[in-house]
Amino acid sequence: MDATAAKAFYDYIATTVVGMPPAPLSRLLSVNFSTAEDARIISDGISRARIIYEQKNKLAQAEYVLAQLAKAAVPTSGTALSPQTMARITATLEQQPEILQSVPLNAENIRMYAKNCWNVLVTIINMTDSSSDVNCIIQSAIVQPMNIVEHNSLAQLLIDQTAAISADTLFKYLNAVEASCRAQQSGSAQVHNVRLASKVFNHALDANSALAETMSIELGSFCLSYTRVKDATDLYRRILTTDSTSL
Repeated sequence: MDATAAKAFYDYIATTVVGMPPAPLSRLLSVNFSTAEDARIISDGISRARIIYEQKNKLAQAEYVLAQLAKAAVPTSGTALSPQTMARITATLEQQPEILQSVPLNAENIRMYAKNCWNVLVTIINMTDSSSDVNCIIQSAIVQPMNIVEHNSLAQLLIDQTAAISADTLFKYLNAVEASCRAQQSGSAQVHNVRLASKVFNHALDANSALAETMSIELGSFCLSYTRVKDATDLYRRILTTDSTSL
């Protein structure tokens, strides 16, 4: 097989295997499969086809992720992504972390991701190396007042990210919890919020006892507002004990 025939046949195999429009192959082209070199050309063509397919597939997956996130960022109702879609996006991001460079992470988009594809947002945060970036994303995701589902999700995220969470993020979280408790007035929902917040702050103090001093006034005031909830009174005692120990 001469060089011209080899190139034409190579391109034909490479494009047809991946379902692309085949390269033109002349009917007058002389192709003889009689040498080891010809076999190598065929093998190389198939290998190239696999590479083209993988590249094309990765590009299609990346485009899918960005299109779905753009859909989730639309500030209208009914744009929540399905669990199956979120799972597919999460898997693709983990396989192609470079896609994150193209994901818009301004404050408004983050708020919409938190509303419409929370699991994807958690994946993005887990894949973010900078602690300052993690805190910026989480702060943008905090809304007030929060409903029970939103608070449950946020509390678990804060607990999972305890090592990276800053005092500023915890202050914003505390403000959101207080706003949520005021909105609920009283009852089981309010008690749930207080208990959940106490759990978050206990984890934060486990990781950084200095927060007891940094947040003593605001956090102490919160605890004293809900003394009927044992978790809050226990947290208040811990703050006093830790704060006095540090003196």
